[in-house]
Amino acid sequence: MDQVRYKRLTSFLLATVLSGCTLPASGPRGSDINFEATTALTTQGGEANKFVLLDVAARTEAGIADAEIGSIYKRFGDSIGRARPTRLTFSRGDVLQATIFESQSGGLFIDTAAGTRPGNFIQVPPQVVDTTGVIKVPYAGNISVVGRSAESVQAEIESKLAHRAIQPQAVVTMVTQRGCEISVLGDVNAASKFPLNPNGERILDAISRAGGIKSPGYETYVTLQRRAQSVRVPFDSLVSSPQENVYVQPGDVIYVSRSPRSYTVLGATGVQSRVPFPDERLTLSEAIGASGGLVDSRASPGSVFLYRAESRDLLARLGADLSSFDPSLTHIPTIYKADLQRPSAIFSARKFEVRDKDVIYVADSDSLEVVKFFQVVSAITQPLGQTATSAWAIRRAGAF
Repeated sequence: MDQVRYKRLTSFLLATVLSGCTLPASGPRGSDINFEATTALTTQGGEANKFVLLDVAARTEAGIADAEIGSIYKRFGDSIGRARPTRLTFSRGDVLQATIFESQSGGLFIDTAAGTRPGNFIQVPPQVVDTTGVIKVPYAGNISVVGRSAESVQAEIESKLAHRAIQPQAVVTMVTQRGCEISVLGDVNAASKFPLNPNGERILDAISRAGGIKSPGYETYVTLQRRAQSVRVPFDSLVSSPQENVYVQPGDVIYVSRSPRSYTVLGATGVQSRVPFPDERLTLSEAIGASGGLVDSRASPGSVFLYRAESRDLLARLGADLSSFDPSLTHIPTIYKADLQRPSAIFSARKFEVRDKDVIYVADSDSLEVVKFFQVVSAITQPLGQTATSAWAIRRAGAF
C-alpha cells in the first residue's frame, strides 16, 4: 500500500512541476502587487509598472487633506459669496406697490374738495416688474427698479413728482417676492422654492425651512448651485465645520441627496463583502476591524492594500512620478499599502481615512501556498485525521 501512495505522490509532484500550475489563492499575492506598480512611493522605496503604489504612512505623514471632499467655503471663497446679503433688491417678476403722499389737498393727486382727511395719499395698483425691469408710476413715467433698493426707487419717484405734486413722499413696498428666491430640492421633507429672508440665512436654515433631511446625516450630501458653479459636501460637514455653512444668496439652489457609502473587503479577512459606512468618517484600522479582521491562518499582515482612483494633483504633491500616465488623466489608479507587521503602521492606519467605493484587499501569506501544498500531499500520504494537524503545525512553526 505504501508503494501505491508513493507512486501517486510522485506522479502528482511531476505533473505539478511540468504543468507550471499554482495552488489556489483568493487573489494576487502582495509580491505581485509590489512588482507591477508603475511608481512606488513608500517609506522603504520600490518601483513597478502599472499603477502608483503608496505607503499609507507616506500619505498620513504628509498632512495633506483629502482632495475628494468638497468645500463650499473654498469654492465660494470671496467675501460676497460667504457674506449675509446686505440688502435685498428688486428683481424681474417681483410684485411692487407704490404709495404717494402729498402734504395737503389741492395737489396733483388729492383734490381740493377732499378737504383735509387723514392721510393725503393714493396707492398705485400692484404691478409686476416686467421683463424690461420697470414699473409705471402716474406722472412719473417708467421707473427702472431691477437691482435697486426701495429707498433708491422712492427717491427717483419723489424727484420726478417734485414740481407737480405738493411735497410728494413715496413709499415702495414688496407685495410678492419672486426674484430673490432660493430652492431646496431632493431628499428633504418639504421641497420648496421660497423668498430669501432679508435678515440672511445659512444653508442649514434653508434646509430647515424645507422640513429638514429625510435620511441619516452621514448618508446625506448637500449640493449648492450658485452662478453656474456647484459644490457637493457631506451634510455632516455643514454641522461639524461651521465655516461650510455659508449664507445663501438670491437664486441659489440647494439639492439634498442620499448616497449610502460603502467599501469592499476582499482576501484573507473574516468577511469578504461590501460593508456600509457606520459613520461620516472611517479609518483603515476601523474598516479592517468591521470586516472581521485578518484571518490568522491565511493573512499576510505586511500586505494589506487599499485600491482607489486618486487625484493626480494630490499624487504630484506627494512626489509620485506620474510621467508614464496620460497627462489628461485627472485620477490615477492607486494602491495604498499598509505593513501591519510594523508597530508604527497601526498608528498610520488609524489616521488614514477610507473613502466611498474603496476596495481593501488582504493578500495571503506566501507560506500559505506551502501549507496548501502539504495539505494536498498529506491527503495522499496520511490518514485523513492527521491532515489538518500537520498543515497547522507547519503554519504555526513559521518555517516558510
